[in-house]
Amino acid sequence: MRCLNCHTVMMDTDPICPSCRTPVDRATAAPPALTGSNKSNGLWLLFPVFGGALGGVLGGVIRAGVMAAEESTRPRQATHSPAARAAFGADSSSGFGTVKLVVGLVLFLAGGIFLVIGGVQGWGTWTVTRREPKLATAADLCKKDYADKAASWIVYTFEESKSTGVTVTRRRLANGGDVQARCLLVRVGDRWLVATVAQGFEGNSLVGRLVPGETGSAKSLIERMRSSESGSPGLLPFEFNAVDGSASDQQIRYGAAAILAFVGVLGLGLGLFLFRSAFRSAMPPAPVSTDW
Repeated sequence: MRCLNCHTVMMDTDPICPSCRTPVDRATAAPPALTGSNKSNGLWLLFPVFGGALGGVLGGVIRAGVMAAEESTRPRQATHSPAARAAFGADSSSGFGTVKLVVGLVLFLAGGIFLVIGGVQGWGTWTVTRREPKLATAADLCKKDYADKAASWIVYTFEESKSTGVTVTRRRLANGGDVQARCLLVRVGDRWLVATVAQGFEGNSLVGRLVPGETGSAKSLIERMRSSESGSPGLLPFEFNAVDGSASDQQIRYGAAAILAFVGVLGLGLGLFLFRSAFRSAMPPAPVSTDW
């Protein structure tokens, strides 16, 4: 068999590639484009495209609603003139009213969806920030099978760390979606701990949860660190996932929730405005009194 990384011929008993030192499971694995994690990254790269398309559609609907509202006010302003009523006709007024009802319904539904999504995101972020972490020391982390008995939310303060230049995809808690996380090697006594943090992470305090090494994502990451030049053979057999506990990631989630909620409120307001305008235009004009 051949190594898919450097095309070197390998023996069936070789644990690693003799040329590029890649582990056998990675050297003979399927191409990256066929793996599940890379599929997720591809979908993440397409997210701005779908977001831009959705924004364009919403902007077009809003512009159509505003134009329909402006056009519908013209016949109403001329209802005092019999000649103007004859020129426009009743069908034109009813046609504009129908357009406003349809556009208003679309805006109202879209605004409600955005508002619900923003509320869910904001609530999920708030539940994460309200967690009380339990203090973990270097001696605790170095204990055997500590990851299986550790609390679900812990905090660890380190004195030394080094960047690996590796970026992985991690899923947030509370329906927060996937996010790109940086990998750090953190000193824990005489050993090193693989930690994943959010973009913009600062400080020397990790807040999050331990992921046992038996988990597929953590196992792959630890093996990757061990085989890299910046890795160390003295790695702890688990990962410290500190993405959700990073203050920078929490600010991003709160900001996204606020934007979604604002768009939702704007859609609801425009929808209600068009509904009210359509109902007013459908009402017959009040008769003009000729009494002096």
